[in-house]
Amino acid sequence: MDTTAVVWIVVGIVVLVVVLGLVFFIARRRRQEHERAERAEAQKRAAELRKKAEEVEFNARESEVQAARAKAEAEQAKLDAERLHREAEKRQADASDLRQDSADKARHADAMDPNVDTNTAEAGHPEEQRQAVDPRRAGDNSVESRPDSDSNPPQDPHRQNNP
Repeated sequence: MDTTAVVWIVVGIVVLVVVLGLVFFIARRRRQEHERAERAEAQKRAAELRKKAEEVEFNARESEVQAARAKAEAEQAKLDAERLHREAEKRQADASDLRQDSADKARHADAMDPNVDTNTAEAGHPEEQRQAVDPRRAGDNSVESRPDSDSNPPQDPHRQNNP
């Protein structure tokens, strides 16, 4: 073998090593760019996931606030209902007191009225006793048909006469 053949073999090996080196360098560079693109995509997805997580966290906090507000409103409604219940009971008691006062005044008036039999009025029928004793209320026209009465119907004594 000749030195020129050896030189050509060495040059061929060097060129082959350089070409293989370039191929590995280019492949490595593409792989790094691909990994860099994958990392960028992963970072983008991670950012989107963080954003979604923040939105979910915000919605969760907002739901908690709404729940607390609803609970407070329910508690307020409960207090209002209790207050209204107490007010209704008070009004019921006031109405009962007024009814009792009215009944007491009616009994006192019956006791003062000479036309009411208080013995049977106390039995619970004072209006019936007033009608039975007062002929005008009972529908008895005997007062109007008395000979000494004039032709005018009887006047209410509490009514004023306007000529």
